[in-house]
Amino acid sequence: MKSLLTILSFSLAAFTLAQNGKKVQFVGGARAVMSNMDFQTGEEDTVTPRKSAGGYALIDLGFRINPNEQTEILGMIRVKNDLGGFWGSNVAFDVRQLYVRGVAGKIVRYQLGNIDYKMTPYTFYNHNPDMLLGGVGTLQIKEDILNYESFYSKNNTWRQQGAAVDFGLAFPKIVKDVKFNGFITRLNPSNLSNIFERFYGGGNLVVKQSKYLTFGLNHASIFDLKETAASENPYKNAVSTATYEGKLDKDKYTVGLAGEAGTSAAGYSQDSSQLTDFFSNTKVYLKLKELNLKLSIGYMDNGADFRSAGAQSKRINYNQLNSFYSRYTNSQIDRQISIYDLYNDPTLYSSSITEGIMDYNPAINNALPYGTASFNRKGIFGEVQYQDTSEKLTLEVKYYQLSEIRGQGTTKLRKYNFLQTTAKVDLMKFLKIKRHLDFEAGFSYQRTTRPSEIEFENVSLKSAAVSLGVQYELISKLFLLANVYHFESSGNDLTPIRNTNDEIISFAPYNANNYENYFATGLKFNFTEDMYLSAFYESNLNNGNGMTPYTINQFMIVYNLKF
Repeated sequence: MKSLLTILSFSLAAFTLAQNGKKVQFVGGARAVMSNMDFQTGEEDTVTPRKSAGGYALIDLGFRINPNEQTEILGMIRVKNDLGGFWGSNVAFDVRQLYVRGVAGKIVRYQLGNIDYKMTPYTFYNHNPDMLLGGVGTLQIKEDILNYESFYSKNNTWRQQGAAVDFGLAFPKIVKDVKFNGFITRLNPSNLSNIFERFYGGGNLVVKQSKYLTFGLNHASIFDLKETAASENPYKNAVSTATYEGKLDKDKYTVGLAGEAGTSAAGYSQDSSQLTDFFSNTKVYLKLKELNLKLSIGYMDNGADFRSAGAQSKRINYNQLNSFYSRYTNSQIDRQISIYDLYNDPTLYSSSITEGIMDYNPAINNALPYGTASFNRKGIFGEVQYQDTSEKLTLEVKYYQLSEIRGQGTTKLRKYNFLQTTAKVDLMKFLKIKRHLDFEAGFSYQRTTRPSEIEFENVSLKSAAVSLGVQYELISKLFLLANVYHFESSGNDLTPIRNTNDEIISFAPYNANNYENYFATGLKFNFTEDMYLSAFYESNLNNGNGMTPYTINQFMIVYNLKF
């Protein structure tokens, strides 16, 4: 009832402003999904249902209101109905987005409510270390839905509730301009007992001295507000960094040096085991403008106790079960989170900053489980980016050769090799045909080693993934989609078990003997750039990490609209 009153209030306010001549725009989106799933196991299973069907329809209706030239108000309401719910049954109402933003005094920009924010890769940044390979076609459709539902953007921002301000100053001499950004968000409220009011805030100052030199100071901190709980032990995680970039820009090339370095401190105020450490990351790069080629090589040293919740919070929570077919076989064993689930299950994803170290899946990403900000890593890395002038071919290659800084349970150090490459080809331009034909291929390989004659110390784990995707325009606006994905991992490692202070207290053996094969094909009709209807069939074969193989077959119909 409260949600319905909220919708009516928004609608009435928008209608009133429109009647008064104020500028009102309707924005949002709509989606409808129908699915029919078939689940098959590699052994006799009389418990798990073989088939399931479902779906939903939703609309996100937003009112963008401009009461004056300096102010914008956005309120977005979601109405969602599970298929099969009639006459108001299984209907959910929710506030999807709400903010007010504008310019004060023609100088300071501000935003209150929902903010999409990021800073630097080591302070406040939404890394995506588990989705190693993307793809056109069906994988792109499912990834777009996941990103929309979890408020992820292509700019690696986190959506939080709070306030943000920014302003800039220009100078005639010595310094070209100075920009300031600041934010404050509320992570959780107090329960008026033993839980503090917890906030996350910070900001940065970026100074552009000239076209040759830019440097900045950054700070981000999680902190508990004292006297909001019956406790004298508040938590704090503070990260302070400096960024820099110097470059020489010529007609045919650009050469530069860029990086970030800083310190962190994390822990409870009354605990003696607070963690403090530092990191540094620097690279040199060369851009060859005529070839549209960029080469870079660098070195990173992320301390073993470096902690930055805003940069190390993961999207995936590996401690929760799948929302569909979480158990299978007559023994009802847990079905482990697979690559297929990462594309198929929005409930696995988090949209909040989490203090403390989140668990990860060593088979998927053991080298950089928390992205560039992964702690206890040092070594070299390189990157190649290429795109021809006609945009027929886009190529990106990344390579990391890393090792631990501090051994875990031993003085011996793990070593990591990580190769990731993607290639996108516009075959319509290559073959000079009239219909769109897009091809995308990706490859990822990781290897972790720690050789030793002692069984406990011996670690050897490797994983590889290959992704292929094709999108071909059969007739005007009607596309044929096809995707193939293969993932495999094998070997062993030890995963750390930590206490509330992020200290390792034990280890759990991890053994991988896993493979996945994914195949999908279907059709997609684009009514406009922002509206399409797609129907496709997909099949995923998984060996259950060496336990009990299973196959998930699914037929899906997806209608999507943005306005």
